[in-house]
Amino acid sequence: MVPKIGQPATPRKWSLVMTTSVVSDEQLGIFHRRTMDLSRRLREGTLPIEQVLAGMQDLIEGNFDKLPQSMRCLIDCDAQPYVPNGWKVEEHRKGGQIEFDPAKVELYLSNGQLGDKTIEGNKLRKELESKPVMNACVLDHLLANTNLIPESWKQDEQGRTRYIYFWGTIYRGGGGSLCVRYLCWGDGEWRWSYSWLGLQWDDRSPAAVSAS
Repeated sequence: MVPKIGQPATPRKWSLVMTTSVVSDEQLGIFHRRTMDLSRRLREGTLPIEQVLAGMQDLIEGNFDKLPQSMRCLIDCDAQPYVPNGWKVEEHRKGGQIEFDPAKVELYLSNGQLGDKTIEGNKLRKELESKPVMNACVLDHLLANTNLIPESWKQDEQGRTRYIYFWGTIYRGGGGSLCVRYLCWGDGEWRWSYSWLGLQWDDRSPAAVSAS
């Protein structure tokens, strides 16, 4: 399978291109969900209010270098992921709070994807049930913080575009078919698109798996 950059395998185009000049509705949605979660944790007393206020002031003033690395990269993998209009979440494997570290992410390929072989998406999904696959919360976080994405994710060793799938979240599209979202680099931007599970996966389409 060779997904087209920014073009899903359907006449309806859901692909999202991230830019630095505007704030998208999706980014605002992620921001509001995180501020609501922050307020909830403050009410529960699980976060120190003084440190939170100091960190927020640094954010407001743009002093990102003063923030701890964990504060900049912490991802809530229990949160509701982004759901495109007309879709619903079929399966969402929660993963708690994680600190994103590309060194601890494996771009996993099934034996059925190696060489000239391909594997059907539903079969690959079954195989990945025993793997700690990352969910779409990580994808959403990376799209909102593209500086965290390693350069090596753009292309594989042969110079081909990588399509990195986040199998921890399976969606059901408006037509009823199952699909999974992926991250890729194209036209100078990081973006997402998706593939139906009835398609074939080759060695350009790894799964993002926690290696820790």
